[in-house]
Amino acid sequence: FSEPSESTGPVTVKDDVDAPRIMMDVKFRDVVVVKAGEILKINADIAGRPSPVVSWTKDGKEIEEKARVEIVSTDHTTAITVKDCIRRDSGQYVLTLQNVAGTRSLAVNCKVLDRPGPPAGPLELTGLTAEKCHLSWGPPQENGGAEIDHYIVEKRETSRIAWTLCESEHPTTSCKVTKLLRGNEYIFRVMGVNKYGVGEPLESHAVKAQDPFTIPSPPTSLEITSVTKDSMTL
Repeated sequence: FSEPSESTGPVTVKDDVDAPRIMMDVKFRDVVVVKAGEILKINADIAGRPSPVVSWTKDGKEIEEKARVEIVSTDHTTAITVKDCIRRDSGQYVLTLQNVAGTRSLAVNCKVLDRPGPPAGPLELTGLTAEKCHLSWGPPQENGGAEIDHYIVEKRETSRIAWTLCESEHPTTSCKVTKLLRGNEYIFRVMGVNKYGVGEPLESHAVKAQDPFTIPSPPTSLEITSVTKDSMTL
C-alpha cells in the first residue's frame, strides 16, 4: 500500500434537480385583449431539472386541444394558440409546471372583445291588450367587453317568417309595443348593441293580441211584471 493521496475535502451529496421556472414576456402581466375572430397566443420559456410536466388550464379546467386550440411544448418552451377567438375564450389561462423539485404556476388574464350575449331572460310580457303590450328584460350577462349602447326590439307574427322593427335604438331595459293586430299571435325579441355589433337575441313565448276582458254573456230569467197601458217592469 502506498501513502494516501491528497484529500478531496468535504463533499455535499445532493440530487441533481432544479425547481421549475417560467419566463414570460411582461406584456402578459396585463390583461391580454383580442378582438373576436383574431388569434390569441400565450407563450413562455420554461426550465427545470428534470424537465417539468406542462399543463394549461382555463378558469380551473384543463384545456383540451380541439380545432381552434393548439398547445405545443418542448423541454424549453410552451405555447397555447386559440384561433378565431369568440366571447367564451375570455378568462384566466394558467400555465403550471411540475417536477420532483416543485411546482410553479403563472396566470394570464384574457378578454375577447365581441358583440354582446343575449339579454338576461326571461323576456317578460305584461299589460297585454288587443293593440299593445309592455316588455321588460335584463342586461346581457356578457357585454362583449364594451358598454351596451342600446337595444333593438322586434316582433313577428307566428304565421310569418320576417321580423318587424319596433324600436331601433331603445335606451332602457323595458319598452311599450303598440300597433298590434287584434287576434294575431306574436313573438317578440330583444338584442343588445355595443360598438362591436348587434348581439344575440332573447325571444319571448308566443302570445295572442287580445283584451284581458270579454263582452258579458246575455242576461237570464227575463220577467215582465206590472203591465199597464203605458208601462211595464222588466
